[in-house]
Amino acid sequence: MERTVNNVPIPSFDLTGKVAVVTGGTKGIGYAIAAAYAAYGANVVVSARTAADCEKAAADFKALGVRALGVPADISKADQVDRLIDETMKTMGKIDIMVANAGTSSTYRAFDLKEEEWDRIIDVDLKGVFLTARAAARKMADAGGGGRIINVASTAGLRGAVGISAYTAAKAGVINLSRSLAAEWARYNITVNSICPGYVITDINRDVMDDPKVYDKLVKKTLVRRLGNVEEIAAAALYLASDFSAYTTGTELVVDGGGITT
Repeated sequence: MERTVNNVPIPSFDLTGKVAVVTGGTKGIGYAIAAAYAAYGANVVVSARTAADCEKAAADFKALGVRALGVPADISKADQVDRLIDETMKTMGKIDIMVANAGTSSTYRAFDLKEEEWDRIIDVDLKGVFLTARAAARKMADAGGGGRIINVASTAGLRGAVGISAYTAAKAGVINLSRSLAAEWARYNITVNSICPGYVITDINRDVMDDPKVYDKLVKKTLVRRLGNVEEIAAAALYLASDFSAYTTGTELVVDGGGITT
């Protein structure tokens, strides 16, 4: 039931009955996003390369009282993306929210970056997002329209960075891909947006971030003088999946503690 105050409708973060798919959803930012969705009532499907990780994450989310499924997949492979979507439809019956979060990176100066490594990063971080978003949007459109596509990019895609040229190129591509898909799929009432996290502490990078020299260097690149946490990115993803963002599409939500302005 919609709530109002003085005849002003109040949107809701409630996702009860919705089905959300999160790639890279077994660790870090993706896990936090899937957990937030489950906490607000969504049934969740998480994907990663390792079946054991998918099973464990799904079990965690089931403990929150929702339906959950783990499907291993390499999102750079169209047939595996199709299988992920097919398994979701078979088990859950629909897709309301698609979060393309899975990604990869490595550090090489441009002179040292091999073509194979360039292709690997672009295939996962850009092509994988396209394949995932398209496969989900097809099901949304076939069901009569309506849905949310949320692509996880990076502030590195807005301004570049030394030593990660393939990654920054891919993330810049994700940002503009999201804008293009928003324009193309608006006719189906599908919104498409990207999230650009800044420096965020995750289980994967915690050892590096715990180095005082590294931490201090990165903190100085923010206005709030601290690094982000995965739940703060999940909050952005919750907004973009909820009724609050019904008028938001074709844009990027920067969550970086003001780092982009420094």
